[in-house]
Amino acid sequence: MRTHNGKKNTTLEEIERLQEAMQAVRHCNGELQKYKKKLNQLLDSSPDAMVFVNTNNMITMVNTQFEHMFGYTQDEVTGKELDILIPERFRDKHKDRVTSFLSNPMPRPMGMNLEIHALKKNGDEFPADIGLSVLKTEDEYYISAAVRDITKRRDVEKQMELDYFLQKALNEMLEISLEPLPIEHQFEKILDLILATPHLALETRGTLYVARDDKDVLILKASQGFEKSSSSLCREIPFGECLCGKAASRAEIIHADQFDDRHTRDHEDIFPHGHYCVPILTGGRTIGLMNIYLKEGHKRSSGEEQFLTSVAHTLALIINRHNSAEEKENLQSQLADSEKLAALGRFTANVAHEIRNPLTAIGGLARRLQKRVTEGTKENDYAGFIASEVTVLEKILGKVLTYSRETSLEREATNIHEIIDALVQLNEDNFSDKDITVTKSYGTFPDLDLNKTELHEAIENIIINSLDSMSPGDQLTITTGSKNVKEIPYVYVSFRDTGEGMTKGQLNAIFEPFFTTKVSAKGTGLGLPITKKIVEDHGGFVTVESEVGRGSTFTLYLPLNQM
Repeated sequence: MRTHNGKKNTTLEEIERLQEAMQAVRHCNGELQKYKKKLNQLLDSSPDAMVFVNTNNMITMVNTQFEHMFGYTQDEVTGKELDILIPERFRDKHKDRVTSFLSNPMPRPMGMNLEIHALKKNGDEFPADIGLSVLKTEDEYYISAAVRDITKRRDVEKQMELDYFLQKALNEMLEISLEPLPIEHQFEKILDLILATPHLALETRGTLYVARDDKDVLILKASQGFEKSSSSLCREIPFGECLCGKAASRAEIIHADQFDDRHTRDHEDIFPHGHYCVPILTGGRTIGLMNIYLKEGHKRSSGEEQFLTSVAHTLALIINRHNSAEEKENLQSQLADSEKLAALGRFTANVAHEIRNPLTAIGGLARRLQKRVTEGTKENDYAGFIASEVTVLEKILGKVLTYSRETSLEREATNIHEIIDALVQLNEDNFSDKDITVTKSYGTFPDLDLNKTELHEAIENIIINSLDSMSPGDQLTITTGSKNVKEIPYVYVSFRDTGEGMTKGQLNAIFEPFFTTKVSAKGTGLGLPITKKIVEDHGGFVTVESEVGRGSTFTLYLPLNQM
């Protein structure tokens, strides 16, 4: 019995020891779970995504932040190669880096400025900063990687760098604006700066335009990236036409990422491209336009548009400065001309008055003599010739006095269309004899407060001038309408003929007294100066465009001062 009891006691003791051992194991396992839970909590509390990788480049563990950042669960990545988190084009390079790191494993902090890209489960890429630590166990090394998405930081850094270059470019543009250069040269320099600015995804092509005051049309002033003879260069663009004209008329930026149906102008050497068409504004009015070419498919960027808008503000300052300088020069020139003409007017008026009386006497005596001398004789012919020439001289003197006298306008409600109709009818035979077609296109506006007699003379001078310049089969187009010029409302009367046109030298001199392009028998050179004087006395102005062989266009602008 003792032996049996002894065996029994031994068995009980072994069971008790086994139970104690199992209890110790359970306790250790509980402690292990506690530490594991604490470890997971510590890992999950990290602001960075944590990835643990063994020396075989296999993922062994990740934290919750990793799951949020990459979109994978721990079960989806555990046991998978780290390559699934690397964009395919960088995988070979990344393997070389891993091999190099394992050959001499040393901790690597973040902020080493390495160009690293990570790949999410959904295929999105993002720039990453990665810090590495090495864990050594009895069996092998483990690498822990703290991954941080630095997309926002990169965007901020990129924006700061872009802001620096943009501010630098704007400062240089302001310096250029102060240089004593023609506006075309300043624009060329500024265009070079725009297209050379880093971080702007622009084509190295662009154009700059200035708007004409008297017409809603853009005139090319500078270009970059084109051959001088390129047909892709639009040298003149009316407001509202094609992308540039639409941006000018709307006074807003237009973006295009491809050559679409908004391009109404087609060219032989066209190429795939997009545009930023940026109006240059002052007081809400378009005074120019910047057209920057983009690579096809380039998306609209608010940063780029802000920069180009700032450039447009600088260009507006340059245009206004040049316009002010030109206006000052023109005013000084006009003042000098006015003083000269005033002196000439006083002189010619005095001379005309002194000549008129003896000239009247000569004409009267010649006509008497012609009546008393037998008809058919040379003496009778001579007397008639003297009387005829005196009549011509009297008409010239009348025009001289009209041009030189101070005007005191007696105004009344005047219908311009009635004056035009009457003058066209009066010259109907002349138009018919020369087989000239007259076309009229009238706008709608109220009667104006004008001197009807003087306006009749002004328009008559233009019509006669057009008649004398045209050949059989030519056309005269008369157009009226209203428009604002420098924010002032005007009525315009335009006379466009298809006559012989004028040279630049003639164009610059046509409003000078006694200058004429006609033969002496046809003109005195006072008709157009008188027209200009009459229009200016009414507070308006006259413009003229002409090209040899293509005709001329005279436009009278009269203030829209309704009665």
